[in-house]
Amino acid sequence: MKRNNANGQHGGRGWLLALVLGLLSCMVMGLVLVWSNIERMDTTYFINIQQNTVRERQALRAKLEVERERLLSPYELRRKADEFGMREPKPGQIRRMELQ
Repeated sequence: MKRNNANGQHGGRGWLLALVLGLLSCMVMGLVLVWSNIERMDTTYFINIQQNTVRERQALRAKLEVERERLLSPYELRRKADEFGMREPKPGQIRRMELQ
């Protein structure tokens, strides 16, 4: 009879060990899940920052292109030429150089 009692105690210890290992594995999986969610949120945050930076740069580039077109418009160039005392060249004042 002592043998059955000893086997019963080892069987109880086996279930206890399985329960402890199960709880430990659940805790580890929970920590991994939390860690992966934190990493996902960090990645999303940095992606959003980079997207905002790209949008700001695109808006600035569009504004600069509009300003460039305005400054290179014939009206603006004529106005600046008058401001600096420049006028159109006479026919004999233009020299052309050929490329070799």
